[in-house]
Amino acid sequence: MSTNPVSSPDAGIDSQIALERATPVVWRNNRLLCWATMFMGLMAAVFGVCMVILGLSYVFPLGQLNVGRAFSALIWICIGIGIAGICPQFWGLGRVMAGYKVLLDERGATFHLGTKTRPSDHFLDWNKIAAVKYQRAGNAKQFTVEGKNGSEVTFTSYTFFRPKKVAQLIADRTGLPIEKGA
Repeated sequence: MSTNPVSSPDAGIDSQIALERATPVVWRNNRLLCWATMFMGLMAAVFGVCMVILGLSYVFPLGQLNVGRAFSALIWICIGIGIAGICPQFWGLGRVMAGYKVLLDERGATFHLGTKTRPSDHFLDWNKIAAVKYQRAGNAKQFTVEGKNGSEVTFTSYTFFRPKKVAQLIADRTGLPIEKGA
């Protein structure tokens, strides 16, 4: 078994990097993760409504209302409204995550990081990628692909479920290491 680069003069493939570039890859978020995030939004709405109903059960009948029951009702209703308010954020996050993708082909890397209403597409040619950088941004892993012309694409663990895998695919196809950023 040989570990030498693959050589195929007929196909124009003369190195391992060229072989990897010749194989197109589309990287998307896990559909199960996107649906689970949206489902968490729906469950937050259900739990929120149930908590508000529970809070209202402390208020009625009005004849039994006292300071302790009123305080319990206030707490349950406020928490229920807060939890139900999370629903749109989870639903929106799941929908946005479902649209993110990276296409790696023989020309370069095409990033689709926008939404249907606000598309954000970026293309970086393989020969024009200067660096692939990694840094920790708060609680998220952040990767930046920098172009030689000053352009850059940044994605985090909030963008892709496994951002290091995406960065590693890009680094392998460019022959650059993943640099630790500041």
